[in-house]
Amino acid sequence: MGFDFLLNDTGGRRSANCRHGNHTSKRFSDLKKYYDPLNDRILCIGQAATGEYWDALWSAKDFRAHITSTKGSWLTRITKKYVSCQAKILEGGCGLGNHVYALSKSGYQVTGVDFASKTVNYLNQVLPELDIRYADVRSLPFEDEAFDGYWSLGVIEHFWDGYTLISQEMHRVLRKGGYLFITFPWMSPLRKYKARRMRYLVWGPMQSAPEGFYQYLLSSESVSGNFRKLGFELIYEAGLDGLKGIKDELESGSSLLSRFYMSRNFLIRALRYIVNSLMSNSCGHIKIMVFRKN
Repeated sequence: MGFDFLLNDTGGRRSANCRHGNHTSKRFSDLKKYYDPLNDRILCIGQAATGEYWDALWSAKDFRAHITSTKGSWLTRITKKYVSCQAKILEGGCGLGNHVYALSKSGYQVTGVDFASKTVNYLNQVLPELDIRYADVRSLPFEDEAFDGYWSLGVIEHFWDGYTLISQEMHRVLRKGGYLFITFPWMSPLRKYKARRMRYLVWGPMQSAPEGFYQYLLSSESVSGNFRKLGFELIYEAGLDGLKGIKDELESGSSLLSRFYMSRNFLIRALRYIVNSLMSNSCGHIKIMVFRKN
């Protein structure tokens, strides 16, 4: 059985990608998008995703109330399918730490790291019982094979130079047979169709790093291939949040669809669940992949 039923409703949608879901990040519609045909990916430009940016974004949150309200995380249900309780889990790019909290409450030994230093410092003050540390996912302060599982929710796409160093660190700190859970915004079939139809601006191969680079929308074939080269085996993948993928790519009518997308009405939520179930693998905004380290 897949995970779509865990993620397609409003609660899952807001959590499916840490830096795009349960934290209100840069609006996708406000970003300028360029298609990079050489790497089959889309560049989104508008606001650099620095540690200072995330600190400012999260500064108005009531941290304790926000984090402790996450009691039954969809992430814990997925984790339990592969990793037994009491296992050691690392979340790289943990943001406000709500998934670190939920996994801890489910019996896991969890460590979270993030490079938003002010956020990490404040989390350590208000929730000292959580193991959240300031660190760079490209150079982790842990021994080899220290963890049984690693969660990365919407992190790898934010680095202009790519995620090679991140993936190498993922491989290094996971034990043999450990599991990597990763989500990222992806080049869905809908976006690939739009790229073929020249519906995006084109990014030239010689252009340098732009000011305000925010993220890539990555090819799932490229991501899975890169992790296989490192020695990971892909054991599950799925598109998520088809409705958001459609809404974000509409060139007209997006306002009406946005209201449908955000509605709390029970019947609309049920209809939204059906639409997501049908459309996520063709139009989904996010891709989830589960790998096992060989």
